[in-house]
Amino acid sequence: MSKNNINVHKPWYKIVIFFWDWNIFEKLLLSLNFAATLAILIYSCVQGNDGPKDWTIWISFMGSITNIISVILATKKRVSCFAWGIVAVILFGAIAWNSKAFGNTILYWGFYIPAQIVAWVLWYRSSADKIEIKPRGMKWWYILIAIAATTACIVGFYFIEDIPGFDKFWYCGDQKYESYHRALDSAILMMSLTMTIFAWLRFRERWVLSIVIDSLQTAFWIIIAIGVGRAGEPSGWIMMVSSLSMLVAAVYGVINWRK
Repeated sequence: MSKNNINVHKPWYKIVIFFWDWNIFEKLLLSLNFAATLAILIYSCVQGNDGPKDWTIWISFMGSITNIISVILATKKRVSCFAWGIVAVILFGAIAWNSKAFGNTILYWGFYIPAQIVAWVLWYRSSADKIEIKPRGMKWWYILIAIAATTACIVGFYFIEDIPGFDKFWYCGDQKYESYHRALDSAILMMSLTMTIFAWLRFRERWVLSIVIDSLQTAFWIIIAIGVGRAGEPSGWIMMVSSLSMLVAAVYGVINWRK
């Protein structure tokens, strides 16, 4: 029996609502992320002076929802995760640019957009049914090489950011960004590049690395959100909630990709 014939006998809501087959944990994670970011959005609009006019709040809200949908679909090994992921990285790049987090801006716009397209093609080609992929594990020497190369890139990029001319371009001369900010920016950028390559190759270890990255992202956006005098503080809190949701999803991904 063909898939089309099977779909004919499915209830209409199972065809229209793409997450009808999600389990309770997946639906709960999406619901909590939506509720938390919506609460921040409403509070900002009601209490903030520029709430409804602050485009960063609305962009971060939409980015947070599309991103968590993409991540959950990725933990389910679904090829369709990249359709949502492309939208999310476009929106997140705009938030990073507004926050002068140019390492994240380059990460989202300069790398993640084409990377999502490449990953979509690779996953689609490797999938037998064009819906789900089969993960695979890394050899131990691949892991050692990846750790050494990523660590070297983090250290190198950290010192590059400290070059006077480059620092002025990278942070627009903003003196509020201290060494810990540059360290987080460098670590997130370089480890994210490594994780993306892991995702291309369908390595299970991508979720372990994602746990580290999402932990750093959560800390990064907390700094942005509570920073005195920073523009778009509510959007920083939404990004923090999104990073925390991704951290939970990454732990779930480690479990789910071992099945």
